[in-house]
Amino acid sequence: MSVSLSSEFSPSVRPARLARIRSVSRVLAYACTAISFVLAVGLLAYWLASPDEAILRDAGLNGVAFHPIGWLVRVMSLMVSAMPLACLIWGLSRVRRCFSAFAAGRFFTADNVAGLRDLAIAMLASTLLKPLIGALLSILLSWQTYAQGKSVVIAFGSDTLLALLFAGLVAVTAWVMAEANAIADEHAQFV
Repeated sequence: MSVSLSSEFSPSVRPARLARIRSVSRVLAYACTAISFVLAVGLLAYWLASPDEAILRDAGLNGVAFHPIGWLVRVMSLMVSAMPLACLIWGLSRVRRCFSAFAAGRFFTADNVAGLRDLAIAMLASTLLKPLIGALLSILLSWQTYAQGKSVVIAFGSDTLLALLFAGLVAVTAWVMAEANAIADEHAQFV
């Protein structure tokens, strides 16, 4: 059985493909805003409402708290853990502009390339910050709360490696788009 992709890429199908790209991009632009909001509210709710035992377990501190986590420690922990999230939210705001441009039919622009590049930078920064922030949080949470004394927990798992790989993928995609832009500009000068 032979499958031909030429019908999908024929000029008569192009307007339908472009309309689909624009529609999906519009949805993704709104999703970037919604995700940023949900992540920020979720982080705030976590630090304000989670029980002490859940916070200590999530920080890798499996002992028993002999003092409750005070509000000062919770607020400091919120500020510390907001750093990687701030990187992600910045990256999402940049890629949101990219999706908005796609929805408007502007595909290969320098701003879109910059938006993708900035998302890759934000993901890289957030991913690299997470183990450091986790260690800082373990110290902060164990200082007067943790029954086993002071602890430092450094977590580096497969999710960190996958996030780094994805950031690299987005960065290379941005470089390829920048190169395609440069080639298109060169060709436009010859015409």
